Amino acid sequence: MAPLRSFGAAALVLLGTGGAAPAQQAAAPSAPAAYTVEQAARGGGLYEEQCVSCHGPIRAFVPEMAALLGDHTFRSNWRGRPLGDLFGMIIETMPQDAPGTLSPEETAGIVAYILQGNRVPAGETELPHDPAVLAAIPFDP
Repeated sequence: MAPLRSFGAAALVLLGTGGAAPAQQAAAPSAPAAYTVEQAARGGGLYEEQCVSCHGPIRAFVPEMAALLGDHTFRSNWRGRPLGDLFGMIIETMPQDAPGTLSPEETAGIVAYILQGNRVPAGETELPHDPAVLAAIPFDP
């Protein structure tokens, strides 16, 4: 797999796939996010260990009074962007004191926990840990 690179404060991520995607994948419409409750629970444990001290609890991402905060919320910053961007940013730059130490499986679990915390419904299939697949899945809370 080609290395991931992030650019500046916006943490935009270019995801190399190491080759061209199959035509079927390239033509497929964006799929909704899918994760399991179990995957989100695993990710929640990791989030508590690795993320909460800097980022706070997930409930802070989805404030009940979002209008009071203006348009600068986690959801408004990530809505419509590919989950591959979020996955790539986390796997490259987090945790801040040890960037790049989370495995792809751990990172997918954390993303699943973030989806659950943003009220994206769970399903029967785990969220994949393949950046190329995640690039086609929008964050759509």
